[in-house]
Amino acid sequence: MTELDQEKLFYERFWTLHGDRDLVRVYERFGPLAFRRSSVLEGFEKFINDHGFRGDTVVEIGTLKGLTAIVLARHFKRVITIDIVEDQQSAEISQFLRVGNIEFHAVRDNAEKYDLIAGLGFDAAYVDGNHKDDTLTDFQSVHRCGCVMLHEHWNPQPAVVKLVAGLSNIVTEGKFALWRLNG
Repeated sequence: MTELDQEKLFYERFWTLHGDRDLVRVYERFGPLAFRRSSVLEGFEKFINDHGFRGDTVVEIGTLKGLTAIVLARHFKRVITIDIVEDQQSAEISQFLRVGNIEFHAVRDNAEKYDLIAGLGFDAAYVDGNHKDDTLTDFQSVHRCGCVMLHEHWNPQPAVVKLVAGLSNIVTEGKFALWRLNG
């Protein structure tokens, strides 16, 4: 895909968000790179709304620029987002939008990530971390909550596809999957 094709795809996806004033403000202030690899461009909030993914506290694995955390903050009282790769811009974007119910955690490695998660109470999780290497262990670290949403459920991410195929009580749509312990 050429750079021009990528730019066209970005703008096509971006205009689907045109009605989301917060994300438009992020684009105006931080530019298109803030949206690079973000699932907010792939129907993230629509999936959340369509499948009732909401509650008190959600743990997100994989922060990047924090845009999904911003959307999650609309549906949960508390968002705890964790990443091994720290990006200062995620907190800056959250502050810019005055979103106050997100906690950002940068950890050194998976061991620290799983130790942090083990000490948390939460009723839902969104897994969008290292799909190739950590999908199963990330899911295992959060599934006790009984409600886990996954991103990248498509053929280029075989670890996610394999995990989802082995689960019951699962709903899939686009690149998203939602597992609930009790259907």
